[in-house]
Amino acid sequence: MNRKQLPSALLAASMIEPHTDEEVFNHFARRYPRVPYHGRELFLFGQGREFADRRHIVSFHGVNSATIPEHIYSYVLITYCCQGVFRMNVDGSRVVLEQGDCIVMDRHVPHSVQPTGPDDITVNFIFAEEFFEGRLLDGMTDLASPFATELMTLGATHENWRVYHTAQDEVAQTCVERILCERLEPDMTSPYLIDFFLAALLTHLLRTYEPKGELDDVAWERAELIGTVRQYIGQHYQEGNLQRMAADLGYERTYLSKFIRQATGSTFKQLVNIERMRRAALLLRGTTRPIYEIAEEVGLANLTSFYQRFRNYAGCTPQEYRKQA
Repeated sequence: MNRKQLPSALLAASMIEPHTDEEVFNHFARRYPRVPYHGRELFLFGQGREFADRRHIVSFHGVNSATIPEHIYSYVLITYCCQGVFRMNVDGSRVVLEQGDCIVMDRHVPHSVQPTGPDDITVNFIFAEEFFEGRLLDGMTDLASPFATELMTLGATHENWRVYHTAQDEVAQTCVERILCERLEPDMTSPYLIDFFLAALLTHLLRTYEPKGELDDVAWERAELIGTVRQYIGQHYQEGNLQRMAADLGYERTYLSKFIRQATGSTFKQLVNIERMRRAALLLRGTTRPIYEIAEEVGLANLTSFYQRFRNYAGCTPQEYRKQA
């Protein structure tokens, strides 16, 4: 798909069945839990998102849509206005995105969306936590940007957001266009290309528009160690030995285990398992090797354990996953 085909394809992807504000609110009330937030209750979206083996979701906000009530995503989110306008209320602030504008929201930012018209086309880029693992975004830790550091790590509070005006930004426009083309006309390699362009887009926004902060020594050490741990797991996921990693990196095992949990929200074993399943999914898609060989390749000699972990990861058995791919 090329640029000239994008407008019509975007419009087709954004067409939805019309609903009233009341119908939308009642739908969310049935489907999503409500959580307290600074003295009020909000819907919590995203807990049931089906990322499967992918690190992202690209979804389109419908044209002529009703009001979306105030809610919180549990993931990092970029909302990009492709055409028309997109009106939001973000944590009490009125935000209007025009064509070429985007907003980046951290995990706990409350927001609502006002009704859209027939020409208002907007896309959401939703990032799974796994997106921030591995080497794809390692460069973000070198930006000296407090906002970048917050996005890269899990912690108690993630309530910051930024609006970027990129209508005249050639790099941002190219990234968005390539993401949309791959999303609307996909093939087997599209998820990887979308990951690449999403990483490039996010890094470019933070590098170009965010002021360079002065991170203290502790923050720098934390950011660098996160990148080092991710790189080590990517290279040694088959053995998955925390004691050995701690020794190789020069840290005490208990300290490193606690640091990983605080910085990523996951244990070392969970991060290793995610990397193993990701590699297994790649082998299932790209090869015809027997499943027992793939299990051994990623460090799981116990086939029963491999099946259980893969089903938890992808929502289906390895055979079903390979057939779908």
